[in-house]
Amino acid sequence: MELFNENSKLASVIHKDHSLLPVINRLGVKLGFGDRTIREICEAEGIDANFFVEIINVFHYEGYFPEKKLLGLSVASVIDYLKKTHRYYIQYLFPETDRLMQLFLQSCGGQCPENELVRKFYDKFRNECVLHFQTEEVEEFPYILELNEVVGKGEGKSRFFEKYGDFSLRNFEEEHINIDDKIFDLENIIIMYLPPNYDQNVGNTLLANLFQFAKDLKNHSRIEDLILLPKVQQLEDILHQNG
Repeated sequence: MELFNENSKLASVIHKDHSLLPVINRLGVKLGFGDRTIREICEAEGIDANFFVEIINVFHYEGYFPEKKLLGLSVASVIDYLKKTHRYYIQYLFPETDRLMQLFLQSCGGQCPENELVRKFYDKFRNECVLHFQTEEVEEFPYILELNEVVGKGEGKSRFFEKYGDFSLRNFEEEHINIDDKIFDLENIIIMYLPPNYDQNVGNTLLANLFQFAKDLKNHSRIEDLILLPKVQQLEDILHQNG
């Protein structure tokens, strides 16, 4: 699998893997960048080119995980990217999936008792995702940023312990596995168990949307589980060793 670097022309990157388009947008780059390289674009936009390259490679190739390089990424940059991803899901991807799901269910001819099951399953998946994102942004991300600041400065530990007590992020990964399982189950319900009296073209478009959503969610979880969580665990260990 070819990996990208700072000298890669971004237009060529997109032609090789168009699924990176929303990732590139979330990293702060909009279309219309001409024939410039990643380095040239990042310098012009004030973006950390190393962070940009590592993130697109993580999304591009599932087997890519140079632990030392990824663990060297800025905690603040990782969290900023994750928050932008949450906004992308809530403001665009979920509304688009809602629209396609409605079109698909409405396309069923005759009696369609399965519609209610599919709708309830999808709504549960959607609500659990949104709740998970809210929990991360309200409880977990502020904790991580404060933890990083306290360890980095070497001061404010007493106030931090008083505020957070024994709070930890050791259950982070399990929540992501549950979300990944639910979208997989939703795909299988549509593929395997619905009768063939739905519009197949609309169904194919909905499934393509769900497959892309699932891939994005999986890679989003990889960034949290394989980059952010190990960094947090390192910071927690340092804090408690010196506490």
